Amino acid sequence: MFTMDIRRYIPDHAATSVPLLALLFTLHYFVAGDDRAGPGSEVVDGAPAFYPHWQMPAERDPLDIDASLQRLGLDDAQRDRMIRQLLDDGRFQQARTQLLQVAAAAVRRQEQARLGDSLMLLGEVAIEQQELSAAEIYLQEALYLSMERDDPLATARAYRLLGQLNIRSRELARRASNGYDELWQARNSIARGHYRGVYGQLEQVIRDNLEIRRYGAAADAWEAMAAYHDKLHDDYQAQLARVEAAKLFASTGQTTHVDRLLDTVDRGVVGDSGLAEIETEIRRLLEQYHQDVIKSSQARDYQMLYHHYLRLGQVERAWQFRIKSSETLAGASERLLYQRQADVIAVLFNSNFAMDRARRYLDKAGMIYDDNGMPELLSQTRQLEMQIF
Repeated sequence: MFTMDIRRYIPDHAATSVPLLALLFTLHYFVAGDDRAGPGSEVVDGAPAFYPHWQMPAERDPLDIDASLQRLGLDDAQRDRMIRQLLDDGRFQQARTQLLQVAAAAVRRQEQARLGDSLMLLGEVAIEQQELSAAEIYLQEALYLSMERDDPLATARAYRLLGQLNIRSRELARRASNGYDELWQARNSIARGHYRGVYGQLEQVIRDNLEIRRYGAAADAWEAMAAYHDKLHDDYQAQLARVEAAKLFASTGQTTHVDRLLDTVDRGVVGDSGLAEIETEIRRLLEQYHQDVIKSSQARDYQMLYHHYLRLGQVERAWQFRIKSSETLAGASERLLYQRQADVIAVLFNSNFAMDRARRYLDKAGMIYDDNGMPELLSQTRQLEMQIF
């Protein structure tokens, strides 16, 4: 059987031990989760139901569902169809729950290859979902398993996916920074009394930030839109823009911002029925936020139990709690995953390290493809490196 020199393909920063992977997973839930906003954090939240375009997914290369599921080789046709349908519909959290069940079955049967393939597909799905912290956990676990099995192709694939993850991280950071710049320019134009093109610019800022799940930045743009309409003495449109910002803040329980914005609502402009509708929607969003917080807390508890039983060596029981955690999050609003994000300057700064990581991972993948005489896969990997900027 072919044996790899594993250390040759491990970047210095890569996590290659189960205890460290467990620590990373814990950090994902307790640090990158929905903890209270602190200095340098941006409050973000979800999209009101009144604007369907707020629910549009971010632009991205489509996940090759057929190839991924064929590689996984499920022997359960019904589950295969279910996962395929969930992925086609963009219900990624529900698909992750199903894939975790596949992985748990592989753990129970000691099918290391299928477990690794399940984890890699979980990583791909999490990348599609823009849940990059979770994606890294899955892919590092898959990388560890592929190395344990001396499987060079699986190892190279894990490295490629980790490279793609970091390319995606850089892309999202650049889009966030471009949106920040565009919003600043729009505000500057409004302050100077230059209104030409500002409306379209702000619409684009709102749309772009919603696509990359930076809902707080979108709320800021709605407030800038309100200032734009104020300058043009369009009181009705200004009020509507402030209401949309208030809905965004309500979705993360930011009642101070909600109250500040609702204080500006003029009953004479929106009417009694309009004001009642606004207040009803705000209450609904606040209630949904509180329910999501409860589900998030339950999911963290299940993750703690997962790590507890994993340390005790009760692997099958541990995986039951990992699945329960995913099921709980699947019942929450998707915006819960993006409830807290770092300030755009921090995101852009950290993305410089993402570029370095992407190069290292893709270099390792390329080395394996080159050593094993796979010029086509090597060429594809080199093409990925051209996306790093």
